[in-house]
Order: sequence, then C-alpha cells, then structure tokens
Amino acid sequence: MAFPSAGLSGIRTGSSRILGVALIVTSVLLFAVAFVTGFLPFELASLVAFVLGVALLAVELEDRVRLDLAADSMVGYLRTLNGTLKSMRVSGKATYIPYGNEVRMVMEQDGASSRVELPPVGSGIHDELVEQLGVLSDKGLEFFKLWIPKTLTDNLSTSDEVKVSGEGAQVEVSMSKPFVRRLCVDPFVNANVCCRMGCPLAAGVAQTLAVTTGKEVRFESCTYDPRSRTAKTSLTLAKSG
Repeated sequence: MAFPSAGLSGIRTGSSRILGVALIVTSVLLFAVAFVTGFLPFELASLVAFVLGVALLAVELEDRVRLDLAADSMVGYLRTLNGTLKSMRVSGKATYIPYGNEVRMVMEQDGASSRVELPPVGSGIHDELVEQLGVLSDKGLEFFKLWIPKTLTDNLSTSDEVKVSGEGAQVEVSMSKPFVRRLCVDPFVNANVCCRMGCPLAAGVAQTLAVTTGKEVRFESCTYDPRSRTAKTSLTLAKSG
C-alpha cells in the first residue's frame, strides 16, 4: 500500500550528528559487502554514503537538518541490499543474535539448512546508544524499557516520544514522529524492508534489545500510521534455555 508523499520535504531529523554516524556506518557495511561480492555499485554507494556522512558531521549549520537527502541515500542502500538478498535466495524475517555487545543479523536461505549471516542495518543507531549508555550486554529487559526510550528521545532526538510495551516474549516499541518517517512512507521500503528486517532505526532498536536482554530477537514487523505519524515495531524474544 502506497502512502501519500505530500509534505515530506518538511520532515526533519533530530540532529545531523546521528545521521552522519548512521551514513558512515552504512558506508562501512556497503564496503564490506562490496569486498565480499565484488559488485561495483556497492562500492559507489559506499562512497556516496561516506561523503554525506562526513559532510553532516563536519558542517552543522542548524540544530535540525532536513532528512530528504540522507533518507534518499538510505533508500538506495536498502534497495541494493534487497537485491542482494534476492540473489542469495534469502527470505523470511531477520533474527538478531547477540554475541556479548555485538549482534549478527541472520535470515533463512531458500533450499539450504544454514542461515545467512549479515551485518545489522541498524548498527549506527545501536552504536549511538552504546556511546550514550555504555556497555549494554545483559542489562535486562527492564533496563531496556526504562533507558532506551529516554535516550532515543532526550539524547538522540530520533523521535518525539518512544514507548515500550508487551508481555512475555512479545515486545512492541512505539515511536512518535521518528526521524526516518521519510522511509516509512516509501512504498519500496514499506513492502521489502519494514516487514522483514526494519529500517536503520527499527533494526537498531531490535539490535539493542538483543544485546540488552542477551536473547535472540526475531523481527516481526514495523508499521507506520501517517495520520498519527507513529511507527510501531513488533519483536519477539527467544525463550530462555
């Protein structure tokens, strides 16, 4: 379902710093994929993301910057990543698996018994949270519920308000006016990314949940309501033992 795009040019991020960091991390991930696959477009996309990231970090002309250019760059990366996943016959939902303070994103491969391991698309957001809160490994779900929303809103300005809810293994993270909502209304991202692994913000939340709880986290979905401008990310924690 395509959402109306009117007024997207007015959407703004919380800060240029977090976008710069996210783009540089994206550049590194693209370069790693380019090194493995030898695919030239990955190298070119990596260079573009790196230049944009450095520019946003070096030149902060205003406290809040327009998202359009950075979001368009992210869409390009996500399109390329989706194409690669298709060529590798990767399907299904992403699962985020913690290794200490690090996380791997894995997905099923059609016709194969093993899973494909990939760099998480939300590493930029996760690294910012680690920088703000320190080592997060095994802090627990209650710590996640209390401190991740505060940090995402007060320190990183990624959303106006973040709420964590759910019972048992089900966790839902609601984000009001997320800075990536330019991506939320993109038909391609909505159809191929939001339902599988999450955009950089949603994936970063899933990645952080995996590290904080020490459990595997299955990405279920992320939906966006353009009227309330609220994104809701649904995640499932693996059972202990």
